[in-house]
Amino acid sequence: MEEGGAGYTTGRGPGQGPLEILSPQVSYIPSPNFDIEPPPKGIAMDPSDPSSFNLQHTKLANGRNYRYCDQTPTDHVHEKTPVLLLMHGFPESWYEWRYQIGPWVRRGWRIIAPDMLGYGGTDKPDDVSLYTPLSIAAEMAGLLDALDLQQPVVIVAHDWGAPAAWAFAIRYTERVRSLIAISVPYQPPLPMSLTVPQLVEVFGSDVLGYWLFFDSPEAPAIIDANISNMVDLFWRSHDTTSKPPLYPPGALQKYITGEWKIESPSTILSEKERQWYIDTLKAGGIEKPLNYYKSTPYRYGQEQELKLNPVIPSTIPILLIVPTGESITSAKAVERTRPFVPSMEVVHPVGAHFVMVESGAEVAKMIGEWLEEKLK
Repeated sequence: MEEGGAGYTTGRGPGQGPLEILSPQVSYIPSPNFDIEPPPKGIAMDPSDPSSFNLQHTKLANGRNYRYCDQTPTDHVHEKTPVLLLMHGFPESWYEWRYQIGPWVRRGWRIIAPDMLGYGGTDKPDDVSLYTPLSIAAEMAGLLDALDLQQPVVIVAHDWGAPAAWAFAIRYTERVRSLIAISVPYQPPLPMSLTVPQLVEVFGSDVLGYWLFFDSPEAPAIIDANISNMVDLFWRSHDTTSKPPLYPPGALQKYITGEWKIESPSTILSEKERQWYIDTLKAGGIEKPLNYYKSTPYRYGQEQELKLNPVIPSTIPILLIVPTGESITSAKAVERTRPFVPSMEVVHPVGAHFVMVESGAEVAKMIGEWLEEKLK
């Protein structure tokens, strides 16, 4: 769901063969049909209407199918128009960026916003090792290849998208023009292998205790049966997000099941948006999105095998956005990253974890202006 814990690396599982991040041969569950009709004439990129966005599908070289939003400015030229690659987090979709896509396109950027692996109209493989940050970074490189986008791109990433974006920056450095991460700071590789319970013990159960529930075998069925409670619990405004305490072990499960009651309903979604999330999450299921948490034991081995330089070059402009109401990411966690991200700037817009929704226009303007200044 949140924070820097998502960015820590851990070990590869027992019995794994040679690392094949780009194109492992695994079986996958075909995605359900989420096709949306082309945008009606005269309607374009209306945040309240998912069908007003241009959704496309493509197949990667590894055989996996991706759905993505592809919006281009009126003067688009394939080789020259700058590209923003948007990487959403848990439990989201391309629609997480609905308030930013239009403003950024009008600034002259092409937007590529996929449903990340395991979500929505993108394939949902069973192999948990495919959901590590390095594996997802390879998927994004494959997506850019499939779209014949060889020029360096700007990456904007949130939540679990951020660890994959950081991994992309250290593995495919030459393909990154700039990187903006929301909520989750960079974390260097750890020199050890950790299971999820071990990670929670190291970084504190008061902060990452909810990972124990997400890692449990019963979590998918419990969440799928209570999707509306989860939506109401997660998409809360900055003035309510710290209440109730969600992170100690057992707390999140009690709120999702309704055993403990939510003090106030979601305050940042319209009723139409709320229902869209409920319907979309019910249709896709939560089992595969939870693999981002469950992939923890595979991460350390992948990073050790590739032996990548953990420092992101200072020539890449980096912006870390930590909303004022972000309840997990601490100032200490941010400061720990500075030796590895020397060009990083940090800003604190008003909002909670889903600040792109809560403060949509402000985030679009802030990032747009920052990019134009840094890349001019």
